Parts: sequence; C-alpha cells; structure tokens
Amino acid sequence: MFERRAAEAQPVDRDGALVLARQARRLVIKVGGDTLRFDTSDNPLSETQALAYLVHDDGLLRVPVLVLGDLLVRGYTEDLYREALGPP
Repeated sequence: MFERRAAEAQPVDRDGALVLARQARRLVIKVGGDTLRFDTSDNPLSETQALAYLVHDDGLLRVPVLVLGDLLVRGYTEDLYREALGPP
C-alpha cells in the first residue's frame, strides 16, 4: 500500500522536510550526477545537510521524494527506484 501526495496540493515546508529526514534511518539523495547515501546509525545527517539536500530555495521540499519504511529517496532515476523497491 502506498500514499501519493501531490506537492502542489500538500506542500511540505522546511519543518516538514526535517521531520521526514529525522524519521529516516537510510537516505539516498540524487544531487546532480551523484548519488549520496546516508545511514544515520553510522553517518548522521546534520540539520544543515538535511536542509541543503531536501529543501528548495523557495523553502519547500524538493521533489520527487519516496519514503518507504525507514528509507527516504530524494530525486528520481529508474535505478534508484529499483534499488529502493527491491526485486519485483
């Protein structure tokens, strides 16, 4: 089961983005051509990093974002989503 939220209808602000980041144990973040991976048990994400990676200049959550259990994926490539969703 999943919940789909349209960013235009339910925008997530800075504080909401921080809540999402704090709830995630694993984060996979697409930044330009790079993919950053954080496991907060080994490599905690600072508030400054969370804001830089998750919040756009307008103060709202960068999209797309996939939250699956303790995993947060920000950005999209087919490979990232295959990795997040696992084998069919």
